[in-house]
Amino acid sequence: MRAAWLLLLCAANAQAAQPLPQAEAAVWLQKMADASRRVTYEGVFVVRQGDTMQTLSISNRPSGQGNDSRLVAMDGNLREVRCSQTGAVTVVSDGSQVKMEKRLNNRHFPDLLPANPVALANWYEVRLGEAARVAGLDCRNVEIHPKDAFRWGYILCAEKDSGLPLKAVLVNASNQPLMQYAFAEIKLGTASSMPKQTTRPEVLPAMPEPARQLESEQVVARNLPPGYTRIAAVKRHLPNMLGEVEHWVFSDGLTHISLFLSPSDKPVDTVKGESPRGMVNLMRRQVGAFQATVLGDAPWTAVETIAMGLEPR
Repeated sequence: MRAAWLLLLCAANAQAAQPLPQAEAAVWLQKMADASRRVTYEGVFVVRQGDTMQTLSISNRPSGQGNDSRLVAMDGNLREVRCSQTGAVTVVSDGSQVKMEKRLNNRHFPDLLPANPVALANWYEVRLGEAARVAGLDCRNVEIHPKDAFRWGYILCAEKDSGLPLKAVLVNASNQPLMQYAFAEIKLGTASSMPKQTTRPEVLPAMPEPARQLESEQVVARNLPPGYTRIAAVKRHLPNMLGEVEHWVFSDGLTHISLFLSPSDKPVDTVKGESPRGMVNLMRRQVGAFQATVLGDAPWTAVETIAMGLEPR
């Protein structure tokens, strides 16, 4: 794998304009995916969406069967995300009140690729872009372009030695940036030396009730976009919602779309929506006795295909 990685680096300039063969694309994807989980690092990165920006500190340490990571918001309300091989939780502090929210997904920047990303080459083209420099480290842009209209693309800048993504830009079909993550500072292979930041108070509330697996399903997804599969289906309590809600997640390994099902005792009007910056697409409609809401950071075509393919079982 290391020899293949070095050969690809040497050939980068010659192949920059053309999609890589699937075997070579798989090497780059796997290198970045492995680095996100196996490299010890800590630093500060910035998330930018439109004219809004947030700064977070992050630390990641491989441990046992997985890795332990911790993100802390450095501006705005105190917010912390803790991820490990056993799950993920968000801790939110607003003044004296502290809340814990169980997360269904424990992936976050720079851990954006699935553990086994080889199948992504079926749905995305991988191209090598320009050499760059992020947070004082040399990296190579790796462009992940969708082959159809059911997904958006990414441009990742992989650190030249480890392959760790130092920057990630989510782009739409017109190659316009929708969201950008970029390290402002980072230390690779270091033990924790960052000042401890955590939510207040130090004594955290009890862990929220875990999500429950579905005992039976009253709705079926008859038509999914190519490459998408259902990767989760649970019942859970969500903030600001009464009772339990069914939460399904569909993914091609890189793009994720959620379905929320809640009982409805009155007709549900069909609603189509888009976030002001065009990143989140949403469709709500009635499916049998349920209100179905499909949304995700994904093209409208993918969201609509899933929503319109839902039927009562």
